[in-house]
Amino acid sequence: MGYSEIYCHICGVSFNIARRRKPGEPDLASWDYTGKQDDYPGVDEVDIDTCAQNGCFAAIKYPKEDDDILKDPDYIPRDEGLYSEPDEYDSEYETVNAMSVSGEDEANSDSNDDDRDGDEDSEVDFYSDWLAKTLDPQGRFPGEPVGNFGYSNERCRDDRIFSIQPSILSDGHDPEELEHIPNRACTEANAYSGFAISLDEMRGCRTAQCLVHKGAVQDQSENIIPLDDWEISGNWFLSGLCDGMPSRDCSSPYVWPAQGGVNQPRAENVNFDPEWTTSEDLAMPFHPWCFDIFCRQSKTRFNCINIPGLIKWRNSELSYDDFHSFPRSADVFEGQDQFWHHAPGREYLAANPLYVPALPTILLNAAKEKEEWNQKIIENPKPPKYHRASSLAVQNDVFALMPPEICLLIISYLNAGDLTNLRIASKVFTKLPNGVWQRLIREEMPWLWESHYDDGVHHPSVWTAVTANDLMLLKEERKRYSKRLREDYTSTKEVVDYLLPIPKEMPNQLILPKESTNWHAVYTQIKKNWSNLKGLKNRKRIWEDVEEIMARIEKCEAES
Repeated sequence: MGYSEIYCHICGVSFNIARRRKPGEPDLASWDYTGKQDDYPGVDEVDIDTCAQNGCFAAIKYPKEDDDILKDPDYIPRDEGLYSEPDEYDSEYETVNAMSVSGEDEANSDSNDDDRDGDEDSEVDFYSDWLAKTLDPQGRFPGEPVGNFGYSNERCRDDRIFSIQPSILSDGHDPEELEHIPNRACTEANAYSGFAISLDEMRGCRTAQCLVHKGAVQDQSENIIPLDDWEISGNWFLSGLCDGMPSRDCSSPYVWPAQGGVNQPRAENVNFDPEWTTSEDLAMPFHPWCFDIFCRQSKTRFNCINIPGLIKWRNSELSYDDFHSFPRSADVFEGQDQFWHHAPGREYLAANPLYVPALPTILLNAAKEKEEWNQKIIENPKPPKYHRASSLAVQNDVFALMPPEICLLIISYLNAGDLTNLRIASKVFTKLPNGVWQRLIREEMPWLWESHYDDGVHHPSVWTAVTANDLMLLKEERKRYSKRLREDYTSTKEVVDYLLPIPKEMPNQLILPKESTNWHAVYTQIKKNWSNLKGLKNRKRIWEDVEEIMARIEKCEAES
């Protein structure tokens, strides 16, 4: 079969999203489709002329020497040896090139100081880079950066950046030592460019989860994350998380925590062997954020999280043709190649739709505005006497002669485009009531749940707030703490749970208040900033996919 990707069954996007950093970002901001972060593509692997036209950059990589802490930024010593030389980390310990806290050489100055400064600076750079990679366990968890490490550090090494030019290979540079940093229009890397989408926006893009039948349960005591009510009462439950998805011809994904004792669910979009494989044998893969959007709509449509309906629809379209004929965005079909095609301009497909970095600021600013709203459509139906042209215009404006109630009734049937034309045609509609914009938001932006002040409160699952690597780091840290604490405490688990608790609660969701929100500002600011709200654009796309799934669930249930 060869390499073959498994997609999110809800939105159709790959889990094997790749990214390349922009200048100034740490090394951890780059990874390929497998999640590897230490295999930076060199300029020898790309078309130099094409990259020069696209405005790509090159960065000089560090020279690496195996097992040299100072010169190999990827070198990570054994865990047990990390603190095996305590004197080296003692403030009283001195080496030949010992440096003070201020960074100045404590030895007496001599004629060789200037020569040594360059070497010492280089050693400090190498050591800092090694230290960052050693203290952060990213090397053990390929894929997305763990926690906030990748976001808080401006860089892990000193970048020396210059533009790629056709003459770059004749300028004395070894092409294998030059990292290719793609600009936003570059297609050579087959990865989304850091110029086009930030790490914050992409958080969770490689995180996969599965819906697993309870027939696969091996050990209920392995449920580290508490089960939801529908998991307890139903026949399906949520698996742990994994970063990326292996090719279907290799193996099933390894997930953590092993909910129900299942650490390797059989994730699949297609039943290739229905004669020997039942639908219950196949786990349904998706992004946690996509499943959350399904849960939101399901509560509204069915008054419950309709897992039986979801599975019934999935099973009815489990062939290859059925899965790939689902009506998705053209951008998704463009990406569904043998390897996910990271087309420039389609970065929003990898943006987190639940936690959109720029959205809260826009919404909160709108909620705080004190603009005076004219609650009457016609505040002064009589034209101003000092402006003859205005008087004539009003005489020809039939809406100026209508009662306000009729005008309100008219605009209640109009969409945003019609209202724009109406406001141009008649000054009566220059200022619309706040409620009109509120209605337009609910009708045109049903996916903006921050405006759903009158709906029941939806609490996103804790799965949506963490990545697979976040949980893997937590697992490793808990094991390390348990090992150390076991020597001094008998109730190790209680201490570890206190120091490193398993995430169980979600922060409160932003809901705009009805009365004090300037809904016109919300509407216009979202339209104005749409290109910068990649997560919101992705939310809209997924929301529409889930609406289609809901319709198909209703059809399946009506036919059964």
